[in-house]
Amino acid sequence: MRVGGATQIQSELIALQILSSPSGGARSETSAGSPRAASASDGFAASGSGGGASALQTYSASGALPDGGNAIAAIKAMAKSSVFRNAAQGNADDEVRALVRDGKLAELPALDEAQWASLSKSEQNIYGVVRTLQGLYDAMPKTIEQALSDHVKTVIDSYPDAIARMQDQLSSVSPAEAELIKQNIAGYQEELEAAQQGRMQIHAESDSSMVTATEEFSASGGEFGWSGRGVTVHADIPALQKAYGTKNVLPGDSPYFGTYAITW
Repeated sequence: MRVGGATQIQSELIALQILSSPSGGARSETSAGSPRAASASDGFAASGSGGGASALQTYSASGALPDGGNAIAAIKAMAKSSVFRNAAQGNADDEVRALVRDGKLAELPALDEAQWASLSKSEQNIYGVVRTLQGLYDAMPKTIEQALSDHVKTVIDSYPDAIARMQDQLSSVSPAEAELIKQNIAGYQEELEAAQQGRMQIHAESDSSMVTATEEFSASGGEFGWSGRGVTVHADIPALQKAYGTKNVLPGDSPYFGTYAITW
């Protein structure tokens, strides 16, 4: 981040196109096997009664469920628990957010159209809310070390192509626009070199006058898909630049360890 003044950085909306076809069915991202009943080896059992007390025994598991058939059984079990009463209405709440954040729910796979159609409206809402939240939390670094390594990898993997695209634009824009593009290219190149040379550093930042974050982790959707909103970061860039003695600072936040600043 190379601009002065306060800034606000909002995480990308993660759109999980659960419902994408005109008929309202779900687009299958991977080929799913035929539905089958859940077994003890699947990591969850079908629920015979409601109530939140037995929730984790009902639909928890480690890792991803192997196919949509298993997901159907898990979703129907969730629908019988009061833990998911708000999710059944299409709303995320703190209880479900905590379960997803802490990895207490098995990862839901994509459903095909027939599997989606087999769910009631409330069950479809639960699927949409849980899967959207899982996508949001999966995208969050779990440690401060991972936050740095993820950013370094993103820069090394994506910046060369971004720089090339900007260079291609230079011949087709006005001189004023070309000058702005050249400034952006220089900034991208400087950041790329810092990542390649291992010069990027990350700092835990607890001073709320410099970096704060709003952790929303909400889900919304309906007939044509679901999307989620995760973290919005608010930062005083000049204060960060002064504190770390560099013009190049990138603030961030993770619900797993808090706010931070990457510098180079």
